[in-house]
Amino acid sequence: MTNRVIVALKGEAKGFYRNKSTMFWTIAFPLLLILLFGAIFSASDGGTYDLYVQDLSDSQASHQFLEAVNHTGSVNLKYIDKEADLDQYIKDHSLGAVLIVPANFQAAFIPGAANNTTQLAMRLDPSQSSSNIVFSIVSAIANQANLALSNGGNIITMGRADITSSGFNYIDFFIPGVIALTTMTTTIFWMVSVMTRYRNNGIFKKLTTTPITRMEWLLSQILWQLFVVFLSVAVIMIVGMLAFNTQMTLNPVAIITIILSSALFSSMGMIIARFIKEEEAASAAANAITFPMMFLAGIFFPLSMFPTWLASIANVLPLTYVGNALRDSMVYDNIASATNNMLVVAGFAIVMFIAGIVFSKWKTE
Repeated sequence: MTNRVIVALKGEAKGFYRNKSTMFWTIAFPLLLILLFGAIFSASDGGTYDLYVQDLSDSQASHQFLEAVNHTGSVNLKYIDKEADLDQYIKDHSLGAVLIVPANFQAAFIPGAANNTTQLAMRLDPSQSSSNIVFSIVSAIANQANLALSNGGNIITMGRADITSSGFNYIDFFIPGVIALTTMTTTIFWMVSVMTRYRNNGIFKKLTTTPITRMEWLLSQILWQLFVVFLSVAVIMIVGMLAFNTQMTLNPVAIITIILSSALFSSMGMIIARFIKEEEAASAAANAITFPMMFLAGIFFPLSMFPTWLASIANVLPLTYVGNALRDSMVYDNIASATNNMLVVAGFAIVMFIAGIVFSKWKTE
């Protein structure tokens, strides 16, 4: 059995080496993913938000308040002339966040004044996720000013720390998802392509005349895809460390999860290909399976953002548990949760492996 599996592995390696486009995309796909999304995530880490200001007061008090807002380092203040028509200015420049300091701002700070209150006005675009952040920043400065003016003390304070170990950033959270996604796409597309090509070229009929069994052939495919997957993982992690200074390492649970997921998705690809007759339709069929999972398994968006019914669908997708296991082990260092997710992946892998053998009938190919 071992010799037959090794012979099949050598055949796949030669075919891989001869197919330059396959070699290129095996490396290029994860590389493009990590560079593209890495740039997006790293750019959003510690960024600033544009806040347009129309200072109708133009006083010492308003200047000091706006300086305090600017001192947070989280906003980039851009001033609008107080004589400008604000509605027209917003329309002409498609603004997302505008702060209006009222004309009576300084008068409200005069002791004994008849009316010592003033109201800042903010006009925000609710479609922009940054709107709530900018509003919170301005509100915090206003609350702090109120506290100081009323001679109040800071009874309750807050401290903030990262939920993970220090040194982690957004890209560290994304890389395990990229690894899970790459494992799925690489193995499923390969198996669907190989199965349809072998069937159309009559190779399966020839394999029935050899000593190799369906289980041995599937095992050789899984082992070969495991090599390709770890090649992609190496590219992802090396680029992550060099380009984005990621801090993650592969631990035993993560490695076992990758091995199991490779077996899982290779077997799934074998099952999908069993129902595809034309080689031209192979990629479309693989896309029909991988594309929904890509967006429903929490790779790009956390499941907490999903409505309940959609989260229920995500909870039955194998990619969800692959991504969770990798994040739990590589980011959160939660080995117990990672192991539980890994066991679910193992269950999926066993079922798919058996189904792949059952559904593949070489004699009728």
